[in-house]
Amino acid sequence: MLGRSAQVARVVSLVEIESVVGAHQQTLAPVITRNSVGAERLSAGAVFMRPGWMSRPHIHERSEIVVMCLRGWAATLVGPDMTPHLHGPGEFAYVPPGVLHVGVNLSRRSSLVALEVRTDPTFNDDVVVVPDYEQAARAAVAELQDRAAAGELELPSDWEDSDSTVRWQQWVHDEATAQW
Repeated sequence: MLGRSAQVARVVSLVEIESVVGAHQQTLAPVITRNSVGAERLSAGAVFMRPGWMSRPHIHERSEIVVMCLRGWAATLVGPDMTPHLHGPGEFAYVPPGVLHVGVNLSRRSSLVALEVRTDPTFNDDVVVVPDYEQAARAAVAELQDRAAAGELELPSDWEDSDSTVRWQQWVHDEATAQW
């Protein structure tokens, strides 16, 4: 069987989608969803974070999440102790279902844009905000952003001033990928 005839492959442009602000205070553009294309088991969209922004502490009850920064540098603070996981252009972050986390734009000057794929076909249906961790998250974010601004984190020296999309574009053109 070649596939279900009732379903049709689709291309959806980001500009066709109206952005929304989720309960966790992230600006989202849910591009591929059950509503937009009839997706049954996953969704994909963009996350936009203005300079210095952080999401509210939250979990996704049933969904696995993969995040790839396209522009900018993020920290995903994970668990009750807010352990930071830094990721930038071309790096993928994975968050299992039910894991407490906070998305952070490390820069106080530049916006962050990320691609996010979720196993929730509605893109944002199972988000549960966990307000008990707001204060710990704010303290962790302030410290991380101070350390990033002071050059104390393991980030490229020009992380805030360069076009960070160059990093993953170089990977695409690298000799290791030339065999494709």
